[in-house]
Amino acid sequence: MASRNRADFRNLIDVYLDAVFHPRAVEEEGWWVLRQEGWRYDEVGADEGDTAEDEDNNNNNRNLDNSERAEFEYKGVVFSEMKGAYSDPEGYLDRITQSLLFPDNPYHFDSGGDPAIIPTLTRAEFTAFYKKYYHPTNARLFVAGDESDVYDALGRADRYMSPMGYNPESRTDSTINYQPRKFKTAIRERKPFAVAASEEGDEGGDTEKHMLCVTWLINTQPLSPMMELAWIVLDSLLLGKPSSPLRKALEDSNLGEETIGGGLDDELLQSTFAIGMKGIENREKVNELEDLIMATLHEIDSDGFNQDEIESTMNTIEFQLREGGGGLRGMEIFLGALSKWNYDLSPRDALVYEDALDQMKEEIDKTGSNVFQTMIHDSLLGNNHHVVLELYPSTTLEAEQLQDAKIQISRAQSRMSDEEYESVIKDGKQLKKLQETEETPDVLQTNPALKISDIDPTPIEYPIHVEENAFKSGIRVVTHEVASSGIAYIDIGLDVSMIPYEDIILLPSLITLLNEAGTKSENGTVMSDAEFR
Repeated sequence: MASRNRADFRNLIDVYLDAVFHPRAVEEEGWWVLRQEGWRYDEVGADEGDTAEDEDNNNNNRNLDNSERAEFEYKGVVFSEMKGAYSDPEGYLDRITQSLLFPDNPYHFDSGGDPAIIPTLTRAEFTAFYKKYYHPTNARLFVAGDESDVYDALGRADRYMSPMGYNPESRTDSTINYQPRKFKTAIRERKPFAVAASEEGDEGGDTEKHMLCVTWLINTQPLSPMMELAWIVLDSLLLGKPSSPLRKALEDSNLGEETIGGGLDDELLQSTFAIGMKGIENREKVNELEDLIMATLHEIDSDGFNQDEIESTMNTIEFQLREGGGGLRGMEIFLGALSKWNYDLSPRDALVYEDALDQMKEEIDKTGSNVFQTMIHDSLLGNNHHVVLELYPSTTLEAEQLQDAKIQISRAQSRMSDEEYESVIKDGKQLKKLQETEETPDVLQTNPALKISDIDPTPIEYPIHVEENAFKSGIRVVTHEVASSGIAYIDIGLDVSMIPYEDIILLPSLITLLNEAGTKSENGTVMSDAEFR
């Protein structure tokens, strides 16, 4: 949470702390939360026609004991969201890959929930999980602001967290252990993903084709700060620019339409490296693509990178480290720290990079490209703990999944006693009433709100310096000092008033052509490299 308004910020702290540590969801009065937000059985067509009041009036006409029960379906916010998430092929590919790559630790499971499994979650399991793991023992608190903001926020948090004490079991049972490299050979899987049939009846038509991704597990113990940085540099060397060798090999191959995988992922306890393509015509080209990926890595392992590539990439990475992500600085620091802090490591190790940067430069001065070739050889080419996953289009999968869900619901309903069936109907009507009932004024008044006096009407003024005819150039220069880790940002504005109005729309295309096609004296690769320096 973040706000430039102090009263608003303190309101937000109270709202979020109350929501996390005192949710209605786990109290008896919050029975409806799992049904609304998670999953529930609902009558087919319950959202159409009668209102909740009408259904109450008609309830006496319902014979719950007869054999012709209403047809049920699954409903719920998270259930619907995850069905949507699983319909995205790339997201689905990532989930399957992670499950296969981590067979022995919690990363094997989808934290968002598999739509096929969500309906097995009971309220008892839901509340027990919350009470065990949503505990201050597992919390991480970070505040950015002036001294008064920090002490006020810590005091507010203490009022919520201290009464709950310390729960060692909560911490111990939430520990994530390292997944060992245990595969004797790579895991190879083929899975369908749902597509709509084309008008001609072809599977997927011209829009949906095969996908392939190869993903390696990089480390089985903490990486040193220098090696973490080395993987960031290697990732950029392999994939960071259109001219990068692995990216260029795939994009020039005509085996697929677009690269996927994203390369290095270092946000979890263990890092992974993934590369592949989507839009692959057929199974034969899928196999060719895997061969191309491995052959390209073998070639780089043998030939390495030239010094200019390494220097350019190091400059880019150093700039990115100093600049940050460009968002709210406090949030960037907090989110960056979590990559270590979540695993009981020092958050400082995720934020301080100068020593690692110096060590990386020294290592490159000593060994040149060898440090990266060794990483490719040992962690990619010589690493059997990787997953080769192909997704292929299926026009029947969605119907099959719907049918499976219907069968699952039908079996569950057939095992319900009359009392259990009646409870589902009753809870559905009560939930609908709750959803349609507006909060009372007394309840609404408990929500914190800003007063007019809390809002400072004075606009923020940023000091600027304007220099006319700077350096006797006839150019006006406007400067403004910012905290930027020593980086100077320059925007140059050119007068384009001489260009006919109807041609102005062509300027973005011209800039793109300059970057990609080059000029008379510099080709597109050189221009691209210059852009990333």
